[in-house]
Parts: sequence; structure tokens; C-alpha cells
Amino acid sequence: MSQIRNVAVLSHSGAGKTSLTEAILYRAGAIPSMGKVEEGTTRSDYTPEEKRRKISIWSTVHPFEWRGERFNIIDTPGYADFVAEIRGAQAAADAALIVVSAVSGVAVGTERVWTSSFERELSTLFVVNKLDRENADFFRTMADIEATLPGNIAAIQVPIGQAEAFRGIVDLLHMQAYEWPDGEPVAVPIPEEVAGLAQEYRERLVEAIVETDDDLMLQYLEEAELDQEALLEAFYAAVRRNELTPVLVTSAAKAMGITLLLDFFLKGVRHVEDHAPLPVEEGEPPVLGEDQPFSARVFKTVNDPYLGKVSMLRVLAGVVKQGDVVVDATNGTEVRTAHLYVPNGKDLVEVKELRAGMIGALTKADEVRTGDTLTTPSNRFVLSPIRLPSPVMALALFPRSRADDDKLGEGLARLLDADATLQLERDPDTKETVLWGMGHVHLEIAVASLAERGIEVDTRPPTVPYRETVQATGDARYRHKKQSGGAGQFAEVALRVEPLERGAGFEFAWQVVGGAIPTQFQSSCEKGARAGLEAGVLGGFPVQDVKVVVYDGKDHPVDSKDIAFQLATTQALKEAMAQAHPVLLEPLALLKVRVPDRFTGDVISDLNARRGRILGMDSEGSVSVVSAHVPLAEAQSYSADLRSMTGGRGAYSLRVDRYEVVPQHIADRVLAERGAAKAAS
Repeated sequence: MSQIRNVAVLSHSGAGKTSLTEAILYRAGAIPSMGKVEEGTTRSDYTPEEKRRKISIWSTVHPFEWRGERFNIIDTPGYADFVAEIRGAQAAADAALIVVSAVSGVAVGTERVWTSSFERELSTLFVVNKLDRENADFFRTMADIEATLPGNIAAIQVPIGQAEAFRGIVDLLHMQAYEWPDGEPVAVPIPEEVAGLAQEYRERLVEAIVETDDDLMLQYLEEAELDQEALLEAFYAAVRRNELTPVLVTSAAKAMGITLLLDFFLKGVRHVEDHAPLPVEEGEPPVLGEDQPFSARVFKTVNDPYLGKVSMLRVLAGVVKQGDVVVDATNGTEVRTAHLYVPNGKDLVEVKELRAGMIGALTKADEVRTGDTLTTPSNRFVLSPIRLPSPVMALALFPRSRADDDKLGEGLARLLDADATLQLERDPDTKETVLWGMGHVHLEIAVASLAERGIEVDTRPPTVPYRETVQATGDARYRHKKQSGGAGQFAEVALRVEPLERGAGFEFAWQVVGGAIPTQFQSSCEKGARAGLEAGVLGGFPVQDVKVVVYDGKDHPVDSKDIAFQLATTQALKEAMAQAHPVLLEPLALLKVRVPDRFTGDVISDLNARRGRILGMDSEGSVSVVSAHVPLAEAQSYSADLRSMTGGRGAYSLRVDRYEVVPQHIADRVLAERGAAKAAS
């Protein structure tokens, strides 16, 4: 059986993950005292950006022992901007500990990590934290969890007192109360003030347990007395199979409820070999455990200033030792494990070997990428990739100096290697270098990372890639004639431009009869038409959704040539477009916004103010999903605006869906700004 188990701590931002991690490490004796997020003294948030912002940006791994058993606790960011860190931690974990604030309850981030943990088939548990805070309410939070999140969810603890009156916990599995008079838990009789509630929740818990066990269900229906040991055994087995999700209670700030949580880990967190079969893209699903051939998944990549590229991996089976040769089954390359490490917060500790269940690190393996599968040469398979959402916000990057420009490519390559949710594009319309990310904080961190490498860039929202099209038919004839001694140029082209349905692109038709233009120049005319589409007649934006029909013209037996017909067609197209009611098109983004119900009205009003068109609204428990088409020009600052509007409780996805005609008053402004920019340059 594997010797170590891994628990990922997940939540919406602000629920207290990092404080809970500190309390776990402190109670387990791994650290001498608890750090504080607001003071920048926690083990997890050690980088300057994390200390300045007082949030977690990167996931960190912290080993500890409890009653002779070894665990890793993986603290993760709460901001949805850093979803790559969250999903990577889930890929490395045996269990997902989802923290919910007893003050603010279930948020969009809670629902998101619950869903992704369920998809990953992790066993899950909820911890209702901050029971000591003003306005804390466990029972309201419990009702919120049950109403919002599907599944067999049951409390195994209830608090004694709440908010400033919080002083203890009732363990419903053993019907035993604990209080913390001097900072350490002391067993006490269940106070009368909670005895009735404790009994009610105990009965709910028993019902949840027997639903997972046929023998117990039969006894329960026959109203037979249930054996306590059998009940406990069925409970922990159901949790490990992810058939029951328990809810526990803590105050991380006061380290209350932590020892009970650690005791739960002993039987409630499964070993690596207990996992359901992992989905694969190639080969057969692997058998996990220490007595199987070596396999591992790379779940995170770090660029260390001293060690270079560091690949963080979770060992799924077998053993790997320093100097072994393994195979990156995803790309087919061989990898020599020259140095192996285990993480401990910000540090890497070198070890001789890594065994099943362990989280380790491999250096100097430049060909290895996040999500890759490592195996032995004789036991190859490829695990399904770690699923990540598409980025939603972009910044255009402008190097401040020639030296910065020279280094930018390598710096961006390192960023993208470490974070698969960052995407880079060179916009063909605007010629800008555009970096896409999951939100404004994500992109700010990326730019700060470039600065740490000595690469300074200025940023601004990307230029909106407007397009032009026509709404009517236009007809023009143009003669190109050039004579300057020697061979000249001559071509005459008559053409018609017609509108196509939106998204159709470009069509070229040849209707010349009688040899008015020799067929050898048909391709020349098409080239000229395509060249004319690169800059429209309104603002010089690319043209789309038009059909160009060349139907007549003239040639010269000596002076007609390829370039002459290209130029003639280009000019004829511009004249025809000017007659065909040209209009400006703008990109529309399909926006899906997830917010708690109480923010739905504000979100819809804001989307309407952005010229959005609401497509529909769905309800998922206490979370609303609003879908809308919004002009991309109006959505560029949406990440920061939504965070401000909802106090960080909203999330959204965005993708460019199609182009539509810009309202005339907006088009006038865009074209005026375009003209001013051209004049200034």
C-alpha cells in the first residue's frame, strides 16, 4: 500500500484555505506557529506578489505526519484566474477538501471546484470554516450546500455556539462533544442547547450512510439496531468511494476542529491504489499502486531561477530512482531522472527515489510538459489530458526597448510552458502581440513575471479587429494603364460586388465571355480581388462576406500582364464597394456569466449597458448562469468589472462568436478615432 496520501484544499477566494492549511500544519507539528495571510507570514504565500496581494497565486505542497501516517496538503489559489494551478492540484490529489465560509456560504468558486473534483472522481469533503466570525451560521451554510450542490452530502459535525459564541463541536459519528477552553480539545457532554439539533443531524447522517450499504439499508428498514462499528466502516468506505460527502466544522484562525479533521483523514482519505480507473487516450487504464510498473502524471511546471525547468509529478504506480530512464508516453521521448526532489512549501528536498502516492519533482527535462504521462518503456499508456477552460481576457504587449523585444519571445515561451491557460497570438488584422489569460489579475501576474526576468513591456487592451462588408450590390469598371518607355502595363476590369450572408467569407466568380479577358488572367483578377479585401473603403479594415464577380474587361496583346490585372481588379473592387453601402462590422463575444442569484439583476443591467443581447438564463441551485452576446469592444474590461460588481463571487467564459453590423453612431466614433490615429502616425 502507498505510504503517503494527498489532499487538495480548494475553495472560492476568501473562504480561508491558506489559514486552514496553516492550522493543519501547526496541529500536526509540522510548523512551530501559525502564520497569517494579512501579515504575509504563511508557508503557502511566500512570493512578493502573493504577500502584496494577500492571495494565493500558485499551488504549494506541504508534507506532514499525523498519528504515524504521512500526508501532503496542497494549498491552491481561490481566484478563478489561476484555474491551471487548481486543476493541476486536483490531478495530484487523492481527496478534495472544499472550504466553505460560514459567513458568505456557497459561492461560484465553490460550485466550480465541486464540479471539477466530481469530474476527476476525487473523494470529497466540505469544511465549513470561520465559525468564529461575525454573522457565521453553520445551518444556513449547510442548507446552502444542500440546495446548490448535488450528491449525498451529510454533516458529521455540528457547532456548539456560532460567531463570537462558537466554543465547540459535536462529533455526530460518535455523539461526542468537544470544547477548546485552553486551545486544546477537551471531551465534554453534549450541551442541552444543541442536543436536539445534534440528534436530528445524527439521524440524517445515518440515513446517508445506509443508502450506500445494502446490508445496513435492510437492517434500517427492518428498524433493527445498527452496529456502531459497522456504521463507521460503511461510512468511511462510502467516503473513499465518493458515494458520500461529509461536512466538517472548523475555525482555522483559532485552530479549532483541526485535530478532528486530521483524525478524519486517517480513514477518510483513500490511497492511490483505491482510485477508480483513470481515463486514458492511448493504451489500457493503468493499475495503480507500489507493486506495479512505474507511472506518473506531470501536474505542474515551474521555472526556477536556479534549477531551471522543474516538472512536478504525482507518482501513480511503482518506484522511480535517480538515474532511471523513463518514457514521456505523451510525446514519445526518453527522460533520464538525473535528480529527484520532493516539495516542501517553497523548498525542494533532493531524494534518491519516488514511490507510488508521492508528489515529486524532476529537473532538466525540457521536453516534458504539464499533463504528460511518464511510464516505463515496456508499459506505455497516455492519460487523458488535464481539462482547462479557454482564456477570457487579452492584453496587447509592446516591448519598451529593442533589448526587451529580443528577449520577449523566450520569456513568453517560459510563461506558456508553465501555465497552459495563457495563450499567445499574433493578430493578423492588427499586427499586435496579444496575450490571453483567465482575467486581469492573471495577466498582471504574467506581466510581472516578465519583469522579474528583466523584460519590460507596456500593455493596453488589444485593438478591436473590426471588419467591413457591403449591404448592397456595387458595379465598377477600372482601366489600369501605365506607359513610361519600353513595355507598358494595361488592363481593364469590370466587376460586381455582392453581399453574402454573415460568416460566409469570400467568393470569387468568373463570368467573362467572348475572351474579353484571356482566361490566363483569371487568377490575376482573383489575386487582385483578395488584395482589395485587405483594406476596406471605410476605415481600411479587412473586408469579409462579399462575392466578387468579374464579368468583362479588355486586354492589350503586348502590355497586358499579371500585375496589371491585379491592380485593375483591386481598384475596381474599391470603387464598387463604395457604391454598395459599405458598413462596419464588430466581433460579438458569447459571454456566459455565473453569479449567485442575488447578483443576477445587476449583471443583466450591466450587460444591457454594454450593448449586450441576453440569450437566456439558467438556474443551478443558488447560482444563476446568464448567457449573452456582447460586443468584444464592450467586454475587454469585464474581468475587473465583474469582480467589483460581485465582490469576487462571479465567474465567466468568453469566446468570439461572430461579426455583426456596428450601430451607426458607434461606427462614426470608431472611424473618427481610426482617422485620427492614421493622421497622428
